[in-house]
Amino acid sequence: MLRLQVPGLAPAQPGQFIHLTCGPDLTLPRPFSILDSDSANQTIDLLYRVTGEGTQRMTTWQTGFVTPVLGPIGHPFTVPPTGTQAILVAGGVGLAPLDFLARQLAAQGIATTVLWGIETDPPFPVEPDPVQGWSVLSHLHARGIPSRLAAMTPRVGFFQGTVVELAADHLQPLTALERKDLMLYTCGPTPMMAALALVAERFGLRGEASLEARMACGFGACVGCVALMAAGQYRRVCVDGPVFALAEVDWRQRGL
Repeated sequence: MLRLQVPGLAPAQPGQFIHLTCGPDLTLPRPFSILDSDSANQTIDLLYRVTGEGTQRMTTWQTGFVTPVLGPIGHPFTVPPTGTQAILVAGGVGLAPLDFLARQLAAQGIATTVLWGIETDPPFPVEPDPVQGWSVLSHLHARGIPSRLAAMTPRVGFFQGTVVELAADHLQPLTALERKDLMLYTCGPTPMMAALALVAERFGLRGEASLEARMACGFGACVGCVALMAAGQYRRVCVDGPVFALAEVDWRQRGL
């Protein structure tokens, strides 16, 4: 996790992201979902995974290092109406905007459950749920937000399988009436979200997905991050998204 001091920071919403320059000799900035935003203290928290030169350099940054930041950018998740329940399904670092969203929804009295698939050691403390016994995220548990973790390899307290299988297992016992008032949110690897879109269709759920894309400019000018929608048109992930209605995306072109 990384905390950035960003003077002049505008309030950020779950689902928005920043474009961060990782080095003056690296041509393009990198997009990062926002894990948390504190406009009073002018800080943004990021959850990231080392995948290349840019993120590797981020692991060496110390207090006082200065780099350009653009953001917050993009359309955030939609807050559902009162009385709706929410299920948030994350894969890997896709937890960042959903963790942010879970805390926002819970603060507004919306019953929220977080399901997270992760194959590495979680970067946040986990603890056994006192009732169910499975592993939960401690910081969410302290706020009264239920969570459950999934991994393909056997791990104590984890659901064994994909987080999509965990989501289906969670939804299966619900009645049609309970599913009617349920909103699904997701962020993570594209194949995971594509598979989850099928689960949402199977159970008749509405939902939103935060898409991932390689970006050049981050503000819509280069049109390099477009995603194909189900209606046949292309939308820019940076400024038209990154959050889209789950049914709006052509998932066949994005992993199915």
